[in-house]
Amino acid sequence: MREARWVSAWSLDVGRPVCRLLWLTGIMMVVLDLGCGAGEASSSLASPSGLLAEEAWLLSSSSSNHHHHHQKQLQHHQHRHYRSQATNHKVRHHHELRKLRRRQLENRFQPKFTHTEYKQTVPENLPVDTSILQVHATDDDLDRNGLIKYSVSDPEHFSIDEGGILYNTRPLDFEHTNGEYQLYIYAEDQGALRSSRKSAMVPALIRVEDTPEPPYFDEVSYSFSVSESARKGTYVGTVVARDADLDFDTYKLKDVVPPGMFDIHPENGIITVGGNTFNDMWEFSFKAVAIDKTNQSSWVPVNVSIIASRPMYARMTWVHDENTNKPVFSTCSDYDGVHVKENGTADAYVIVVTATDDDHGPNGEITYSLLNSFDSFKIATDNGNGMITTTRPLDRDGGDKEFFLTVIAKDRAPPKEALQEACSFKVVVEDINDNPPIFDKQVYEQNIATDHSPDTPVLRVTATDMDAMENAEIIYSLQASPQDLLYFSINNGTGFIKLDTKLDDDMADTKVFHLKAKATDKGDPPMSTSIDVTINVVSSGSLPPIIVKQEPSNPSVPEDTSEGTDVVIVCASSNIPSSPKVFFTLLNGNTQDTNSDGTFAIRDLNGGDPQCPDGSIGVAIYVAMRNLDYESITDYKLILQVVNDQYARADVQIPVAIEDRNDNAPLLQSFDGAIVENSRASLITTIKAIDKDVSPEFKRLEYSFDDGANDIVKEKFELKPNGELWTRMPLDREESNRYQVPIQVTDGVPSHKRMTIYWITVQDMNDVQPQFDKEAGVYEVVVPENKVPGKDTGIRLVVIDPDIVSYREFQIVQGNEEKKFRIDSTTGEVLINKVLDYDAPVLDRNFTMMVRLFDGANEPVETPITIAVTNVNDLQPIFDKEKYTFSITENIECDKNFGNVSATDPDLPPDVDQNINYYLYRDELKNFTIGKTTGNLHTIGCLDREAAMRGTMTLYPRAMDGGGNGLDAKPATVTLLINDINDNHPYIQSPDNSYAKIMENADPSVVKPVIIMLDDWDTEEHGCPCKLDFESFTSADIKEKFSVSAVQGSSSQYELKPLKQLDREKQKTYEIPFRTRDREDVTGTRYLTVEVGDENDSPMTEGASSIKVYNYQGQFPTMIIGSVYVTDLDDYDVGDKNFEIDASTSSEVDVHFDVDSNNGNITMLKGTPEGEYSLFVKVKDKYRNESAIGEVTITVVDLTEEAVRQSGSFRVAGYTAHQVLQQQQAATSGTSLYERLKKALGFIHSISAENVDIFTLRDVADGVDVRYNCHSSPYYTAARLNGLMMSRREELNTALGVDISLVNINECLYEAVSPCNTKSCQQFLRPNLTSPLVVAGDTTTMVGVDITEEYPCDCGALEPLPSECYSGFCLNGGECYKANNSLACKCPVEEDYGPRCELKSERFEGGYAWYEPLKVCENASLFMSFDTREGDGLLLYSGPTVPRPWNDYPRDFIYVFLKDWVLQTYMDMGTGTVNMAIPIEHNKVRAFDYTITWDDRGVTFEVLNCLGNSTAENLPTCKRTVPLAGFKSPSHLLNVEGPMQLGGTAAMANFKVLATSHDWTLTPPTVKPFLGCVLEFRHNDYLYDLNATDYDKSTFRPCDALGPSRVIMGKQSIVIIVVSLLCLILLVLLILCLARRGKKTVSYPELDGIVKETIGGTDLEGFGEKDMTQYDLKLLRVGPDGYLFNDVDAGKNSYTNPAMNETLQGEADPSIVYVDAGKYCYTNPAMNETLQGEADPSIVWEDRRRLPDVADAPRQKREAPLAKMPEGLSIGDFIDENIKKVDKDPADFDDVRHYCYEGDEMSIASLSSIDSRGSSESDASFDYKNDWGPRFQKLNDIYRRESDEEEDSEFEFPNVPKRRMRDTLPQRASVPKPTASPPGHSPAGGAANNPPASAVDSPAAVNFAKPEVQGSQEAQLGETSQPNYNEAVNPMASFDSVQEGEESWC
Repeated sequence: MREARWVSAWSLDVGRPVCRLLWLTGIMMVVLDLGCGAGEASSSLASPSGLLAEEAWLLSSSSSNHHHHHQKQLQHHQHRHYRSQATNHKVRHHHELRKLRRRQLENRFQPKFTHTEYKQTVPENLPVDTSILQVHATDDDLDRNGLIKYSVSDPEHFSIDEGGILYNTRPLDFEHTNGEYQLYIYAEDQGALRSSRKSAMVPALIRVEDTPEPPYFDEVSYSFSVSESARKGTYVGTVVARDADLDFDTYKLKDVVPPGMFDIHPENGIITVGGNTFNDMWEFSFKAVAIDKTNQSSWVPVNVSIIASRPMYARMTWVHDENTNKPVFSTCSDYDGVHVKENGTADAYVIVVTATDDDHGPNGEITYSLLNSFDSFKIATDNGNGMITTTRPLDRDGGDKEFFLTVIAKDRAPPKEALQEACSFKVVVEDINDNPPIFDKQVYEQNIATDHSPDTPVLRVTATDMDAMENAEIIYSLQASPQDLLYFSINNGTGFIKLDTKLDDDMADTKVFHLKAKATDKGDPPMSTSIDVTINVVSSGSLPPIIVKQEPSNPSVPEDTSEGTDVVIVCASSNIPSSPKVFFTLLNGNTQDTNSDGTFAIRDLNGGDPQCPDGSIGVAIYVAMRNLDYESITDYKLILQVVNDQYARADVQIPVAIEDRNDNAPLLQSFDGAIVENSRASLITTIKAIDKDVSPEFKRLEYSFDDGANDIVKEKFELKPNGELWTRMPLDREESNRYQVPIQVTDGVPSHKRMTIYWITVQDMNDVQPQFDKEAGVYEVVVPENKVPGKDTGIRLVVIDPDIVSYREFQIVQGNEEKKFRIDSTTGEVLINKVLDYDAPVLDRNFTMMVRLFDGANEPVETPITIAVTNVNDLQPIFDKEKYTFSITENIECDKNFGNVSATDPDLPPDVDQNINYYLYRDELKNFTIGKTTGNLHTIGCLDREAAMRGTMTLYPRAMDGGGNGLDAKPATVTLLINDINDNHPYIQSPDNSYAKIMENADPSVVKPVIIMLDDWDTEEHGCPCKLDFESFTSADIKEKFSVSAVQGSSSQYELKPLKQLDREKQKTYEIPFRTRDREDVTGTRYLTVEVGDENDSPMTEGASSIKVYNYQGQFPTMIIGSVYVTDLDDYDVGDKNFEIDASTSSEVDVHFDVDSNNGNITMLKGTPEGEYSLFVKVKDKYRNESAIGEVTITVVDLTEEAVRQSGSFRVAGYTAHQVLQQQQAATSGTSLYERLKKALGFIHSISAENVDIFTLRDVADGVDVRYNCHSSPYYTAARLNGLMMSRREELNTALGVDISLVNINECLYEAVSPCNTKSCQQFLRPNLTSPLVVAGDTTTMVGVDITEEYPCDCGALEPLPSECYSGFCLNGGECYKANNSLACKCPVEEDYGPRCELKSERFEGGYAWYEPLKVCENASLFMSFDTREGDGLLLYSGPTVPRPWNDYPRDFIYVFLKDWVLQTYMDMGTGTVNMAIPIEHNKVRAFDYTITWDDRGVTFEVLNCLGNSTAENLPTCKRTVPLAGFKSPSHLLNVEGPMQLGGTAAMANFKVLATSHDWTLTPPTVKPFLGCVLEFRHNDYLYDLNATDYDKSTFRPCDALGPSRVIMGKQSIVIIVVSLLCLILLVLLILCLARRGKKTVSYPELDGIVKETIGGTDLEGFGEKDMTQYDLKLLRVGPDGYLFNDVDAGKNSYTNPAMNETLQGEADPSIVYVDAGKYCYTNPAMNETLQGEADPSIVWEDRRRLPDVADAPRQKREAPLAKMPEGLSIGDFIDENIKKVDKDPADFDDVRHYCYEGDEMSIASLSSIDSRGSSESDASFDYKNDWGPRFQKLNDIYRRESDEEEDSEFEFPNVPKRRMRDTLPQRASVPKPTASPPGHSPAGGAANNPPASAVDSPAAVNFAKPEVQGSQEAQLGETSQPNYNEAVNPMASFDSVQEGEESWC
């Protein structure tokens, strides 16, 4: 369904008038713009969230051909809008199915605003949250990367929503902003990773129009208080109003009732009491009004409370109530004994307490709290009362019988002034009937004798109830059958069961009575419990024992009885005459009062104890545990069970009463009281103690002062026996603010005395006048005149006031008439109110003001303050005149003073030195100078009137006060009139630009003459009338073709006519010289350029051109990259041509490119993959009816982010980008500066030119900026590129004939032009993805990346770490993982690596390593940790490496080295060199840490624990600090241009030369390279990765890496080695003998067979049993003398590595570079030693005439016969014939031509090139190592390896590093072909330094000298493991160029 919807969408008729159509699929929204505006249809794809997209990757791979057809149509409408619909052009549709792969969406594009600036004007009274303007930004990314979020730089005043609409969040202000808000609006995309998000910024200017504003008050309302006894004029309060317009006028009061009750001062807003009395009114409300001079006003409500005061306080008039009364509980005693029922729910009501306070306002408002809530109660303040409620259900039976609560009543005065009172009372928990009675036994059983007397007790049942009072009173009853109830009854009060009816004798031992006793309490409702009672009838002899004695009969015991005390004696008789024994048991009941806790126990009395009657036995009941408490249990009911031998038992209840004793001491609760000072004798509080004793006689409490009370307490306080604590006299808080009153209470028992300290606080009253503290305060200050309003002056008013309760009101009452200052009425801060101006001498120089302080009650105090205003350079100098006019005569008055300008400084008196410096703008300094202090104007050389506009020049001199460090004056205007002399001969005024055109082939008689008008730049008296004629040296050819004559009747006019028909193809232009002459006979030569107009009269033939596109990350949009080129001598016939892609163009090419049929412009579509494309375009000349094919080779290179980041840059002066690509005159290729630069850069870095990418050519004012990268396997670092370019700059200039005027284009390095001035600065390269640079030559076009250099003014602040791992986050092979919501790295060896696996250590063995230079930071630090094996060594250097190359080249450097165990630092930041030295410990084992920090205050050099003994004495030795060098304005930024070099230096001049050239004030010494280990190196927070170098020597990483080892061999080892070598030699000889059998010698034309055998003998590739991995065509160039044809001069035995002079200019062999004989050879272009001429020239190649392997006769045991060529046959003819033969051969044989095509791009181990067919017949792609191509399909089937480990060849290949796609071998031209060099071209490939065969003019390739140390690992690999190997070369290279139509080898 989705596909059908898409098809219908793409099939819409674009001619319909619908402007926009939207529809939604499952995953995206599609928007078509149809017929909008220009009539073209555009489309965009959007996700449901509204994201636009240009790529249709969402289309399914199964889309139909119809779908593809319409998509292609839409692309033509979208991208080819320049084509007219009426144009008949053929559109090719390719219907093969192609899979459209979804590309990984990267955040590639930066948001862009539609405007570069936004401006809006709004009124000042704009309401809050009003929309002001709308911004709009776009982002070409897809998905969330294209979502934009806006933000604003001033969120305090503005906000911006998702739609870009800007709002104000606060009222705007005109007065304090000068009517402008300058802010920045940011647009940030919403990429998934915060670190990948991109943003844009645009300035916005909001102008605010001033609108009249009413005054406003500081507060929204005011509340004041005043005493009821206040008199007229008494201060009430101050209202403060302000006016932003600064036009405040007056204060007024409104709605005062009655009128006149209050007055207000019209200027300062002070409200005072009026003339009326308050008349018992306690509250007044009215309005204070503020009015400005425009009659705008505002008001604020004012509330005044009247304070009721005693007469003694009538004089006090302050702004709040005096807290003179404390709360009082007037009915506290009534609360005692309040009842609350148990088992109530939480929040049950208990009681409401009430206290009163006679104060008013907050001082009279009371809050309540509980001193102890017992976790059972709470209190809430409600309407002045305290309501106490429960917090839980109370359980009286669980112990909650009563509580003693203390309630605190406290007023709401401030904490330090609040007063409080306490009330204590008892709360009794009232019982409810919630417990049933409990019997004291589980069951009752009793024996009764048949002779038991009626109406006598049988037994007693006893029950108790845990409830109290009536709920605990029990009524007993008996339940049984009616028959049983006839015998027994129960006493309902005592529980005694008695016998009512006599028992029968026959009941004995047979009758059992089953009764049930019931106990019921008297509660409501009643609760009851029943229990079984069993009575057994026995015979008369079975009676139970009886109690015969109980002494005392009513026992009682005091509650304080000690343990073991007898309570009662009980004696019993057994009722068995024969057995008098009885047994006693004291039963433990179920409740405490029935002895459940064992309080009582029994002990037997001895037999015959006199206390018992005879025949009886007794026990004593005694107190067993001392837990008697009358307050808990008042009596016990003990059950004593007596049993005889017949087990007849009797239960006896013995009540024991508990007697109360005074055993509880009274309890005093702590309490802090308060009293207001100056109060008369009054009650402070009533002290209440708690005594838990019940008896009243034990609760008689007496209160008194403890013996520890001092005399002051007894003097000032009185304590009455009932607990009332009074003051005896008024207390003074200033004397003592707190008293410690010890109080004791007793209940009559001496041991029950209890004491508690009561703290009585004296509350403050405002009764002391404050004073100003003159010593602690600041009353005289100096402020500069430019201090802005609102800032503090520094005045500090310190007030001494012992009163805590104090109101402060500060006022300036004198000396501030102009309101220049204002004072904060509360804090006393004196602030600037208006702008100060020292230059207004009467008002604004010295201020002495009087400040008044009023505390609200006492007399005000005053103090003077003094503010002195100092002069500040705040006024610009003023020129004496705004305009000056001077005159001078041209070419005569030279180097002359012609005038003077002068200015004065308004900040200074006119009679003193104005200290003004004068300057001119930089452009003006070309012709003029000005006296720095005099203002004298002076010309430089002579002036030319004609070079000036209208003969005048205008200067704008500048004047700056403060000796050039102050303010600039508004420039004056100096008009210089230049007097004329006759120094110019006439010039050609017309035609314009001395240019005319005459069409070719035109009849001279019909050609319109060219009218030449003469004029003279001199004034009229020296000028025309003028004359013209041919110059004397005019060529005869010109005179034959042209004539010139004066125009009749016109002055100074001539006409030029052709005499013959002109032919443009013979000569396009004519430069005709004329002699011109003015009226004073001043003559000279003028030229007229006559162009021969073009006609389409020349034939058109085929042509070829090339276009190279550097596509940044493959993100270039659809764009025009160049045009089609064909050979045609006509220049302006494009309009006659029609362009169409030829059918021979591969469909793979056609799908990515389009050609405009009208002008031949080539368009590359977006998403074109990298590779090489051959585009064939058929060009038709409609006028001449001719056709030709233009072949365009398009090379697309995907440029990575690393390629840009690691790029070098330089500037070539005097060139344009077009000129850089232009070929030299009469040259075809290879002579453009672009190509020569690539060769030169490749030579510098010892790589092929193919590995150099110059991807940016940007025209600038004085040349062209070039940005490039170099690569072998990785990209070379920018530090290496820029460093080596600087060291070889002079050589390049000489060799290329150019002027490289700048290396490393980075404005941060030049403080004079730095965009950050003196702040931190770093460079950020931002590629422009929407507008690539297109630079076109004749046949060559380069499409590059436009790089914008951005300069953030910071020091590289770290971005937030991403939340997801990505490739490259961890360095050096580390593994990324998540830990604690952040990313971390797992490194190979943790101790050697940093957080992101930065390698921290490196060992130096006398070598060096280059790293990226330091960033420019204003507050910087450098840290290094190292250990050393010697006391001398260079640790680091960064700075200039060559003498000053241009004037403003940065001289900054930093140099740290060790010499004689002294660590030294030299440093120059542009204004002078400083040196610091610190001796360190002579220790080769320990590590040393040093830090260098620098900022605008100086440079600090510190070595931690430098001497190995960290003592206080050594600390100064280990640290040095020096000020910045420079007299006037020393620089504090380190702008180093060179790389950071560690361990040693390379490619640089010596320090003596550098110091002289760069004006260093100190010359650093030279030390030897470092021997030791760098353990860590940091710049600020940046940890250097010491593995990130590609230019080093003799370094090992990490420090413990293995280095060169020395082997010591003994005699036995030497013998073994010699024997092994002999065996190896014999083995080699044997192999050579066997190998010679298969070799063929070169002979006569029979070489044809050798060619057919794919060049070689039968043991070569394809025929022998061995696989050869290289093909040598040198066999074909063996001459009769046994040597190679076209070899170099036999007399040259060695070749040194050349300088680049001749080759790079395209005049000599590009592979060979020569040097002058007198100059050293530069063996390593990067090495310091060789560049300074200290190394020997290196031999690169010896005996270049050596034979190939198969023809090297001297190396064979027998000499090969000499090759003889047939007579009349040259080697060239021989090769040509064989080429034709091979072409006709079957496909089984390879084609020799393609060995040459492959050239040295072939790598060993590669057979991919064997497929030499002319066209691609298969779509299959073959791996260059494993798949051999379709030509060798059968061999492939036989020999194909399944893995790289299976090797057929005997040759051991070196490890070739894996390369990117672009580094693989080239494919056929019809399919995308990578353009970078193959592995063989890298330094690892063995032939890396051999130029391509196509570029070689000599037979053998010449290697550049091999550097000692290559910067990459591949280079080192190539040096050690790569065998000598040379690819095939062109044997025809030395012949003349191949003519058209002939077959060429390459």
